[in-house]
Amino acid sequence: MTRKLFLLSFLCSLIAMFSTQLAMAYISNWKAEQDKMFEQIKLNPGDVIDGKNWEKVADLLPESIVGYVKKGEFVLKIGEFKYNYSEDEAWDKATEKNRGKYSLGERKEIIDNATGKFPKYIYGRAFPDLDRDDPDLGIKIMHNKTVKQGRAGNMYQECATIFIGEGGLERSIYSKVDFEWYWARPDGELPNPNNYKFTDITRLAEPYDLAGTVILTLRPLDGTPDRSGTYVPALRRVRRTSGTTRSDPFFGSDIVMDDSGGWHGQNETMNWKVLGEKVVLVPKAYWQAESPDKLVKQPNGGWKGRPAPGTHQYGCQDPNWKGAPWAQLHQVWIPRKVYLIEGNPLDPYYNYGRQLFYVDKESFMPVYKITSNRAGDHWKTLMIDQFAQWWGDDNKMTIDQQGCFLVIDDKNHHATASPVRGVWKDWDFPFVIMDPNITPANFSFERIATRSK
Repeated sequence: MTRKLFLLSFLCSLIAMFSTQLAMAYISNWKAEQDKMFEQIKLNPGDVIDGKNWEKVADLLPESIVGYVKKGEFVLKIGEFKYNYSEDEAWDKATEKNRGKYSLGERKEIIDNATGKFPKYIYGRAFPDLDRDDPDLGIKIMHNKTVKQGRAGNMYQECATIFIGEGGLERSIYSKVDFEWYWARPDGELPNPNNYKFTDITRLAEPYDLAGTVILTLRPLDGTPDRSGTYVPALRRVRRTSGTTRSDPFFGSDIVMDDSGGWHGQNETMNWKVLGEKVVLVPKAYWQAESPDKLVKQPNGGWKGRPAPGTHQYGCQDPNWKGAPWAQLHQVWIPRKVYLIEGNPLDPYYNYGRQLFYVDKESFMPVYKITSNRAGDHWKTLMIDQFAQWWGDDNKMTIDQQGCFLVIDDKNHHATASPVRGVWKDWDFPFVIMDPNITPANFSFERIATRSK
């Protein structure tokens, strides 16, 4: 009898522990948790941090950004979330069903334990239980991030790539991007004969000299390098490219393809290590702090973002601004709990060396990336403004996507911004998920030239 009671008590404690772990994603008492973080960092919404009181944020930001504030290049306006910025309960319930279902293969790719093969469809986080002593903790966190992005299904977005130098705005590129995600689609599993995690196509629309250029990426499930190619209108042919080109500059900018969203590379191409956890301040567009992006159901079945309520503004656009020309003036800074994760490329020809990621513990999305060159010297600071989208029944389904990111080349004192949601100049970037106009047939080397028009 005593033994039975002991076993029952032990099982109950395990259930309580697992429930606590799952609750780290969806947080019902989010306001109280946010207040605790403000108390911990001794700041309040409305505070302004500049070169006179920069010491207040010395331990709350990456070292390079602390330097910007200290020199007066950045001024931080402290803000807060007015809503529960965390994963939804439905996603957590799906995650619970995945406990013990997946492991890692030889390349650190995700393996379905029931079949011994890589899964063609995952819904919910692949790794619900994250053990601090697990040597594979880093890649499991990054796999959870990759899986979650698939909740957008077929996704269409437009974005700008804005070059900003010490003299101000230099040029901009306007792009249109299609995604076909295979993992975590809310409409269920798609036929996937080619075994892809996702496919995407980037089409350049402006300026004139680049218009019609198309970039295709096919991301394999087994962890091997991407299959990719570029169609150049002037040559009228498709040029196959290798996975190493993902660390090359994007048409002369400070951004590389793997920078998108903080990290858009193949997880299995990096060696990951978790260095710790902490509370940091993260940038958010002020309108994203006020409310999530509530998508609207379209007649064709897709879900489209409403017109953005705010405008991206950079220092060089304000004649009274005295700081860095690329400082984002439309943002507030909010405390969040993050993982600190180091990533080192396995490919000796990858242009970046060590990369330090700050990954939000609730959304699993990167909020900062600090990169070094191959010699180990600090090179770039990447700031990612992720935003939450609510859609579906009762607005209870949440995905996180990039609202804007800013890459600052600290060696050359130059920056590139890429707004995705919000208004910049006369562009209000459309955003659609579960877009029925996007189909798997569009993503192939044979059809890439047809997307140039």
